[in-house]
Amino acid sequence: MMIIPEMFNKTSITFEKIINMIVSSIVKCKIEGVEYGVALVSEGVFHFMEEREIINSGINFTYDDQGHPELGKVSKSHIFNYLLQVKLKEIGLNIKSRPVEIGYELRCCNPIAFDLTLCTLLGIGVKKLYDQGISGCMVSANSRGDITPLFLKDFEDENGKIPPRSVGINSDMAQLFINNLFYIEEKDYDQAKKYISKPEEYNFKKILNWN
Repeated sequence: MMIIPEMFNKTSITFEKIINMIVSSIVKCKIEGVEYGVALVSEGVFHFMEEREIINSGINFTYDDQGHPELGKVSKSHIFNYLLQVKLKEIGLNIKSRPVEIGYELRCCNPIAFDLTLCTLLGIGVKKLYDQGISGCMVSANSRGDITPLFLKDFEDENGKIPPRSVGINSDMAQLFINNLFYIEEKDYDQAKKYISKPEEYNFKKILNWN
């Protein structure tokens, strides 16, 4: 199961919906005889979730001087894993899950030729922009290798913050992933009742209000 904030384009993001989507995938796997799986939840969901939802989650957060929960000080994966285990116990499914925080460690691998070429290109780009008298920016290169400067002011919102980049949910690539996820549909209701009493509550598209 893959969950990104752009999926919630027709409904609000809540912990309950996210957890129900994961349960939907778990039950679908059980139906298909698959005894393993991964639920990948983007931390971006927190950026679009109402603060009231976060505060009322039952998780103990620390708060900054403005009273906002300090999400950067907690493991997002542990939050979802805790809420998932509470839900699984509530509906009577004895399934173990383990939280894993995926971060920079994924980048700790030997560079390939593309990485070496890109680093060289960006290094040359620094010299190019410097010679042109351009500073206070990041160096960017497109697929053709053209060097351009990127200024933060071009990405900041009215409050001076840089919003998260969005995924085109209707793009072919996004739809390719979504259409190949494991989740409960109406045709699965009879089999799903072996594991949950109300499978319609875990219908992936109904949760997202996509019907």
